[in-house]
Amino acid sequence: MTNTPKDETIGINRLILIGNGFDLAHGLKTGYNDFIIWYLNKALGYAQKNHQYDDQLLTVTVKDVNTIDMLRGPKLSTVPSFIDYYYEHGFEEMIKQRFLKIGTWSQNFINPFEINVKSHLLYSLMIDCKMANWVDIENTFYDHLKSALALTEPSNKSKLVTALNKSLSAIITELESYLTTIETDNTVQGYADIINNPFDPSDFVDEDMHTENLFSIDSTHVLNFNYTGTAEKYIKNKKEQKIHLNYIHGKLGDEKNRIIFGFGDELDQEYANFELDRTRGIFDYIKSFWYFRTSNYHDLIRFIDSKTYQVYILGHSCGLSDRTMLNMVFEHENCKSVRIFYYQAKDFNNYTTITQEISRHFKNKQQMRKKIVPFDRSTPMPQSEPQQN
Repeated sequence: MTNTPKDETIGINRLILIGNGFDLAHGLKTGYNDFIIWYLNKALGYAQKNHQYDDQLLTVTVKDVNTIDMLRGPKLSTVPSFIDYYYEHGFEEMIKQRFLKIGTWSQNFINPFEINVKSHLLYSLMIDCKMANWVDIENTFYDHLKSALALTEPSNKSKLVTALNKSLSAIITELESYLTTIETDNTVQGYADIINNPFDPSDFVDEDMHTENLFSIDSTHVLNFNYTGTAEKYIKNKKEQKIHLNYIHGKLGDEKNRIIFGFGDELDQEYANFELDRTRGIFDYIKSFWYFRTSNYHDLIRFIDSKTYQVYILGHSCGLSDRTMLNMVFEHENCKSVRIFYYQAKDFNNYTTITQEISRHFKNKQQMRKKIVPFDRSTPMPQSEPQQN
């Protein structure tokens, strides 16, 4: 950036990364745990009415039709309460038909469901899905893929990779169905200001930036990693302000921009082995190859190449599943600052966790420390008001 006289306004760009935490802040149940609970309710609920449920991922059978109405106890009178109970204690107990005895009422409990999980990927996700844990579908998929390719027998590798891809495809189909059930009309006060507020000069410490100057927004690029349209409510009719919304991972219901789901860390040391492996299907759910289907990635590249920009992070965990893209964004010479809007709940916040994840995307740690806005100058994400029952 060239020298600019004091008090003259400098036009720079704003790149906003929107992740699932943005939807969660709007009260939407878009977490992967929410999806798995919905899916199990669908499967067991259907089996309760029809005595059996079957798809590519699992089969649920009622062991004895005479016991189907015998979900008993103060916590297990319905399928949703049955699933909630095992969500708290672990779905492994439900799969293995074990019951954690709590109180005398449990002695009369009859578990009518026999659950056969056909997908190793879904089994891992269900085991990880607990009230105390967050399941991560994309990273779990990548771990399974690496394990499959570590085998020495080519035929076994091929079978496992094919089965894994079929499982992920079925999960994606179910995830799309689930997300279409979520109402996204909710708005939260404060986000319109975040998107449109002027830059804070103190966010920049790069020697080419002059903190005594004022910064104005030249153009804003909203990089939406979500599939929902929650962000649209804050930027519609904003063409005159040069705000572009990029559904980088696709949009629900858009046949020209289908959802992208998989893994995106080509910088992983083990990824190099993929390129030397001849097993078919290993790249089927690597995100980079899906980006070629639209111009969205090129739009992002043109934006970050165009001029100086600051990154805003709104609800994106900055995990490894998007490492290739985030490394490009954060270490680009035009990126001068990274401002985190963190989640705050009473005495807890995830600011430090996000910085730790961001650090994985920086090879140059000195640049990382220069670009990330410190906690004492950062602000929490606005949250929706809890709904009254």
